[in-house]
Amino acid sequence: MTDKPCAFCEALMEHKNIRALFNQSIKEEHLEKIYEDYTVALVIRSYVKGKKRTAGRTTDYRNRGIGYRLNFCPECGRKLTGGSRHE
Repeated sequence: MTDKPCAFCEALMEHKNIRALFNQSIKEEHLEKIYEDYTVALVIRSYVKGKKRTAGRTTDYRNRGIGYRLNFCPECGRKLTGGSRHE
C-alpha cells in the first residue's frame, strides 16, 4: 500500500488548505468559527450505446437536498476526519 493519497483525498486536502489560508488572511476580530459538513450526491450519467458522448446526467441529493454524509473516502475507503459540525 502506498502513502500517496488518492485523487479524492488529494482534492479534499487541497480544499482544506485553501480554507486554512483564507482563515489566516482574515483579521482575528472578524474571524468566526466556521464549520464545514462534507456530503456527497449520487451522480448518474447515461450514454447512448455505441456513442462516446453522454446522453444525460442526473444528480440525486436526497436528504432534503443536503446530500449524503461523507464519512469515508469513496475512492480509497480511508476514514475522513474533520469537516463535521459535531467536531
